[in-house]
Amino acid sequence: MHAPISRRTILAAGGGIAAATAVGGTGLATAAAADPASTNGYVDVQLLNITDLHGYLQPPADGSGGLITGAGGATVRVGGVAYLASHLKRIRRSDANSIFCSAGDNFSGWPYEVDSQNNEPTIEVLNKLGLRFSSVGNHELDKSTDFLLHHMQDGHRYPYDEPFVDFVDSTGRRFHGADWTFHTGNVVHRDGNRLVAPAYNIEYVDAGRGRRIPIGFIHLTVEGCVEGPGFNCSYQPTLATTDLIAAANRSAAALKRRGVNALIVVMHEGGVAGSDYNAGTNPTGPAFDLAAVADPDIAAIVTGHWHCRFNMMVPGPDGVPRPVTEAGCNGQLVTEVNLKLDPSSGRFVRELTSATNHAVTRDVPADPEVRDIVDYWVAAADRLAATPIARQTGDLVRTPNADGESTLGNFVADFIQWDAEQDGPRAAAEFAFLPVLPPVGRSALTGDLPYATESSEDGVISYGAAWRAYGFDSPIVTVTMTGDAFRRGLEQQWQTQPDGSVKYAPVAVSRQVRYRYDVTKPVGQRIDPATVTIDGAPLDPDRGYRVATNAYTVLAYDGYPAFTEYTDAVRHSLDHEGFIRYLRLRKVVSPPALGRARSATGEHAPSDTPPTGSGSDARPEPPGEPSSR
Repeated sequence: MHAPISRRTILAAGGGIAAATAVGGTGLATAAAADPASTNGYVDVQLLNITDLHGYLQPPADGSGGLITGAGGATVRVGGVAYLASHLKRIRRSDANSIFCSAGDNFSGWPYEVDSQNNEPTIEVLNKLGLRFSSVGNHELDKSTDFLLHHMQDGHRYPYDEPFVDFVDSTGRRFHGADWTFHTGNVVHRDGNRLVAPAYNIEYVDAGRGRRIPIGFIHLTVEGCVEGPGFNCSYQPTLATTDLIAAANRSAAALKRRGVNALIVVMHEGGVAGSDYNAGTNPTGPAFDLAAVADPDIAAIVTGHWHCRFNMMVPGPDGVPRPVTEAGCNGQLVTEVNLKLDPSSGRFVRELTSATNHAVTRDVPADPEVRDIVDYWVAAADRLAATPIARQTGDLVRTPNADGESTLGNFVADFIQWDAEQDGPRAAAEFAFLPVLPPVGRSALTGDLPYATESSEDGVISYGAAWRAYGFDSPIVTVTMTGDAFRRGLEQQWQTQPDGSVKYAPVAVSRQVRYRYDVTKPVGQRIDPATVTIDGAPLDPDRGYRVATNAYTVLAYDGYPAFTEYTDAVRHSLDHEGFIRYLRLRKVVSPPALGRARSATGEHAPSDTPPTGSGSDARPEPPGEPSSR
């Protein structure tokens, strides 16, 4: 074998180390990375990476990430796992030194065909693509760590809602879980500070002559994703996250103590670096902060979460560049990082690293086997959507009466209170509420359930209709809230706008709650506290009540500040799933009576601005976050 060249030789070939920026093609740590004389004698390692697939097995629409921008502003149409499979076959080397991984958020996305089937279709596809391992993304925590590790990873049954426990895959077998593992070095249980999954994994590559060299992959998850503010679906009150940089360095030190000196970070956190998917300009964000200071033996940093696309070489703390890349979302890109291992030291020669983002274009033949898997699951989702789950005796619709109440709003508020009761005394809620038309964002009521339909027998509620009527994959929570905070939240149904008009943002309340309002009084003084009752008893402003609602609301994204004043949160079902369970178990449901809110004067709730419009099939992300994270 050719003797390893010295770092001095590499620097001479590369003309010195600078903060390199990839421009429209392969990014090189130094010019030596393209010099065969410099790269000879090292062990070749190919790292392939995707991120934030979010269950987009079918090609995404242009507005959902199907169009990306390349060099010179040219747009490219991308996505679809059958095309991803074809591109992987083209890019991937056939030897054992090619490693395919993900930076997280593989599932828990928005396509109905995967979301409604426990996200199992995504796992089958990634198994077929040969994924080796993944970081834990925030959306992989949308249900629970038990769901992630025991069901999605290990294939144990998901005891959620017979007969929708788990599904039959395209081979005719019961779901058996991932053929790969999840990792995170900074998501911990609050009780004991234990990691929820292993912090790193070790892969071995062939160095020739029977020798295998270990590579350590360090995994990280976006900070704050389980704590609440800034996140919704992955809110897990029993979990916490720790500092990214400290976690990366801690894992690096642990790996080196085990004799693993070749290190790579795979992190579900990223940044922004311009619009060209295979270049980078003006980088900013947590991934770049980490790249500047993390252990210099980390040879590459592949990122995610921001749904951005870039390919840059960024100097580490020793001044040597290393790639920092992100592969967008929804199957847009495959990142390829080519590295050279020094067989004598077991370290990567960072100066010889190159990286490229490959667009998953649709101008290649779709892989027929992967296409068949996708087609199978789409057809299964259609059958599931038509499955009857309950009967109804009347309309459950969003159309409000004069007091802003609707049959569907009241029905869902009652469901939320019921869902909380299923998790024991500490979780049980005394009452519940739900913003119907919140001042920020869109309503969680996304469709009607009329008694008469054109697509099914009158009075029959199908799985698909129920799924479309309510929810956006947000958890239901029970919290402690004072009577005064709840009353002030009801007052905030009327909000004065900058132009002086008053916006009406009605809130549905469960059957335990009654109150009267007076729209002739000033905003903020429209509900007499003496008229608010819970199960017939006057609301005590100083008492702490156990109250259930959607996590989105208490986490400050619906625009009712008083409803964010809470303590002692307990998490329950995701809204879609709990609603399906509620209907199936009740079997026959009726529209609830209206009259939980009444005018004290005959002047009605809307007053200045009546509620208008309807819900949407997709909930926007919280303000301040990238729109698709």
